[in-house]
Amino acid sequence: MYLKRLELSGFKSFAKATALEFPSRIVAVVGPNGSGKSNIAEAVRWVLGEQSMKMLRGKRGEDLIWNGSPAAGSGQAATPRMGKAAVALVFDNHHDAFGLGFEEVALSRKIFRDGTNEYAISGSPVRLRDVVELCARLGLGEAKHNLIGQGEVDRVLLATPRARREMLEEALGLRVYQLKKKEAERKLDATAANIRQVEGLVREIAPHLKFLRTQAKRAEAREGLMSDLRVMQSAYFTREEKEIEAGSRARDAAAAPHEAAAAALKKQIADAERAIAGAEKKTQDKESSDGKVEKLAALQDRRRACERELGRLEGMRDAAHETAHWAQPADAPSDARHISEEVRQFLSEVRSLAEEEQDAGVLRSHLLALVEDMERLLEQEERASSLIRKPRHADVRPERETTEKFGKEIAALQEKLAAFGKEIAQWEDVQRLARADAATAYAAMREHENTVRALRDQERDEALALERLRFDEERLAERTALFLRERKEAGLEESPHPSLAPGAYQDISQPELRRKIERMRLKLEEIGGIDETIKKEYEETETRHAFLEKELTDLKAAHGSLKALIKELEARVRNDFREGFAKIKQEFHDYFKVIFGGGAARLISIKNQELRIKEDDEATDEEEKDEEEGIEIEVDLPRKRIKGLAMLSGGERALTAVALLFAIAAVNPPPFLVLDETDAALDEANSRRYAAMLRELAKKTQLIVITHNRETMQCAGVLYGVTMGDDGVSRLLSLKLEDVDEYASR
Repeated sequence: MYLKRLELSGFKSFAKATALEFPSRIVAVVGPNGSGKSNIAEAVRWVLGEQSMKMLRGKRGEDLIWNGSPAAGSGQAATPRMGKAAVALVFDNHHDAFGLGFEEVALSRKIFRDGTNEYAISGSPVRLRDVVELCARLGLGEAKHNLIGQGEVDRVLLATPRARREMLEEALGLRVYQLKKKEAERKLDATAANIRQVEGLVREIAPHLKFLRTQAKRAEAREGLMSDLRVMQSAYFTREEKEIEAGSRARDAAAAPHEAAAAALKKQIADAERAIAGAEKKTQDKESSDGKVEKLAALQDRRRACERELGRLEGMRDAAHETAHWAQPADAPSDARHISEEVRQFLSEVRSLAEEEQDAGVLRSHLLALVEDMERLLEQEERASSLIRKPRHADVRPERETTEKFGKEIAALQEKLAAFGKEIAQWEDVQRLARADAATAYAAMREHENTVRALRDQERDEALALERLRFDEERLAERTALFLRERKEAGLEESPHPSLAPGAYQDISQPELRRKIERMRLKLEEIGGIDETIKKEYEETETRHAFLEKELTDLKAAHGSLKALIKELEARVRNDFREGFAKIKQEFHDYFKVIFGGGAARLISIKNQELRIKEDDEATDEEEKDEEEGIEIEVDLPRKRIKGLAMLSGGERALTAVALLFAIAAVNPPPFLVLDETDAALDEANSRRYAAMLRELAKKTQLIVITHNRETMQCAGVLYGVTMGDDGVSRLLSLKLEDVDEYASR
């Protein structure tokens, strides 16, 4: 792996897109002061993730972006202000040192005027952390020991022992383990915090979980009781429904004959009542007939009286025949009038009797005929009476004729009266038969009444039976209503009954089963109402508690694993550092002897206690707590009694620092090494030694040197010249060293 190319655009003085190719192991960048040479080194430092603006010679991110320039007096056009700065390092990755699978890997960084930074690896956006970790794997860590800027050559000498150790760890490629250790420590702290948080949550949840567990057990017990209750209720309601249906069928079956009997009895009673009504009518007819017979008896008495009067009248008629108009009884007219009145009254009663008698048709007709005859006779008698009252000198012959005719008619009337008497006698016989029929009808009526009473007794019995059945029906209806209400309250109205084992609860009577149900309901009431969500909440809380317990177990396991990882990383760092440190010590000693032509240089590992003594008050509390070792430097210059770094001159310090940097690079070569005027303080002789060391070091790593030193320039395979025009824009001129003579001859 080696650095192929550096691309700049809008970065500081490199306003235009500029690319530096690195085909040689040593590439030198030269130019006058202020031309922008150091901007190249800073661009490399910036793209590798540098965040300190002080190290980039700026105050804010916007200072890294080309700010534009006005038109120069030479006629050059103005260079506009750029909105961003971009730098990219392109590496050859044939051996896949990056582990990305690309033959060429580009690390790029952009900054915008709003301060936004964008990082990318081969065009894919990444985080700064990703860039830092990638650089750490390549030995390009935060210490930037491979980037020695202008005036920083003795930075390694001025660093604290602990900082030197960190620099060496980074140079030895241990930075990646340090990052892993820090990440593990960060995770360890986070894990410890999580453990405390989870333990707090577990402690917080535990009482509530205990309460929920108790409630859940109660809920389970309630559910068990509810299940048993539903089975019991199902059995009870099933049997109750069957019993109700059976009772209803039995009631209907029992009521049917009683209803039929009641209907038959009603019909029989109606028939008997109609018979009674007929008998009552016959009885009433008999009673009315008795009254008419009595009237007829009275009429017969009057008839006989009339016959007597008629007899007397006949006697008077006879006497009249004898005396003619000579003599006339003084009371004859009055007697005649009396008889006439009696007869007329008799006739009126007979006529009334005939009109009242509707059944005896023959008797009625006879009576009416008798009435007509007697009325005619009465008229004749009146005429006769009037004749009797005539003067004596009148002719009596017509009177006699009239009398004789009257006598004949009286005789005929008597015959009719005799016949009428016979009719009355026959009618009396009919009345006797009617009375006998009435008596029979009365007896039948009494029999029918007895029958009705018996039927009504039966009807009452049937009514009582039906009433008892109606009472049973009402009780059955109440039982049905109670059954439906209880089934609805039990929630079994629409849901099908659960399957019951054959013969379930068959050995328990229905009342006993109901008592069991009531006792189970009391148990449920003792348990009380349970929130329906309590089980779900318990399950969720239990799940959460189990999760937290598992999480706590995992966190504790992770905590232990992180501790073990940290110990492993610390052991790895210690072991690798010891091995690498021994090599760097030897290389540092060798390079020092080469540079100074003798003498000795040593790297000394010191413990914390020794570190605090040497650093006095400079050690912080954090440093005092740190158990890591620090690195101290001791040198012996040839022909001089100088052992401490503070007694070295500027050139000697620079050479010592260069020796240490070269030693570090030799032990664990970085992908490239940027040296910005590290040879500025060297004289001609030391410059030659420096150049020789560069050539030797170039065998192990790629070198980019920014220099004014001619000896250093001669080491480079490619030379880049940096110039700056009046517009303030840096420009490059590249030239291979073998072409210098040809270029100079032109």
